[in-house]
Amino acid sequence: MSVNIDRRSFVAGGAAVGVGAMALPREGGAKTGLAPAYPMPEGPVTRDDYLALKAKTEEVYGANRVTIQAGTFHVPTHGKYSSLFAWDSGWHAIAMSRVDPAIAASEIDALTSLQLENGRVSHDTHFPELEEKANWVSKLGSALGNSQFDEMGRSAMIDPPSYVIAAERIFEASGDREWLGRVLPRLERCLDYLAAERDLFGDGLVSVIHPWETGTDSSPAYDDLLNLDFRTPLGGMARGLKYPRMLDYNARFGWDPQEARRRNKFVLEDSNFNAIVIRALLSVARLNEAMGDSAKSDAYASRARDMVSAMDRINWVEEAGCYFSRYDAQNPKLVTRTTLASIMPILTGLVEEEKVERMIAEHLTNPDEFGTEFVVSFNAKDELAKEKIYLEDLLLWRGHCIWTNMNWMIVEGLNAHGKTDLAREITRRTAKMILHEGFWEFYDFRNGQGKGQPNFNWPGLVLDMIHTTWPEAASEA
Repeated sequence: MSVNIDRRSFVAGGAAVGVGAMALPREGGAKTGLAPAYPMPEGPVTRDDYLALKAKTEEVYGANRVTIQAGTFHVPTHGKYSSLFAWDSGWHAIAMSRVDPAIAASEIDALTSLQLENGRVSHDTHFPELEEKANWVSKLGSALGNSQFDEMGRSAMIDPPSYVIAAERIFEASGDREWLGRVLPRLERCLDYLAAERDLFGDGLVSVIHPWETGTDSSPAYDDLLNLDFRTPLGGMARGLKYPRMLDYNARFGWDPQEARRRNKFVLEDSNFNAIVIRALLSVARLNEAMGDSAKSDAYASRARDMVSAMDRINWVEEAGCYFSRYDAQNPKLVTRTTLASIMPILTGLVEEEKVERMIAEHLTNPDEFGTEFVVSFNAKDELAKEKIYLEDLLLWRGHCIWTNMNWMIVEGLNAHGKTDLAREITRRTAKMILHEGFWEFYDFRNGQGKGQPNFNWPGLVLDMIHTTWPEAASEA
């Protein structure tokens, strides 16, 4: 069933203005201060909008592309990073599948070629040859996090397997069966590793043992588990010290997941991570079907359905109308903090219709939570309003932030559940925001302002969002 959304009733406000030219990043890097909000433009996503976004994607990705012995891939933004990051690679490859599927395929090739024998794909792989081009912040981060890397520079941590979903997009675009035959077994081993080694609660869901494994680094959903308080100026400093210390702590027992479970310092079933795993299982199921292996396809699809059933049983809270992550392997508790992870199981396309309707009405389009003028906030507006978060723009995922990869996942889930009108509107608002601001690491939901690192890759995902929701704008006709 489709949800009919009027642009003016989706959120309050919104003036009718035209789309301006693509804004260039301001000199000096990240913007500071809270600028006045600009009016969200009315009007559809046009062919000109799409072409402007595609040209900017080609420019930004071209500047962030590296080719070394490991292969060709993209760093998130030029001059800051000296690693290949796993979940970033997934987002990069999805965006590039709409520009150059061969380059997108090379990203997944490079990433999975570094896979360990047990199937683990590392959170990131550090390359010393890239470090000389990185800034001092990146070099300091590499030094502080050194205890996570093996002799090949591979992190002991994991990442949400967005790259598995990306492989499906690449194959849809290229039809390259030879490439798929090479990478599909690697992707299967990755998912099998997660099921075998990271089911630390014994319930069929995947656990992480460090906040950086979630991808959503400083999410407020982790505060209680980490005993962190960001309502004082010292909160950011405490977090900055704690995360590297947790790396060293895990390194002392060799990053053994079962030992992490026994010690129970940080063991979390993150709803966003598990939603991505489920969606990845479905991608592998469909790719096996395309390769003619129906039995394997059925097996992976069954695993996806079993994980959704587990999340319904464990993480769904009827009174709240959403899902909450769970922590503490010895005395399990739910995190009752509302972030987009709370509704991200929609990504799977397997959630019961009644639950989907509630998550949309009570959370996604609720102007007090995620249904703000600029969409989609990672954190619920009403919960943020109760706090003063110091240094929120430096503590990623903490404050008034919009992340393009989250918008992509929400749109993907809405499409899977037949909510095409709402998916189109979120895509439209995302596209108009990026056209106005340019490519940034994240955006502020209060005013649409780009923040964090300029010329960051993730906004390129809007190309895929347009292809799936505004195909008339992406068509060659």
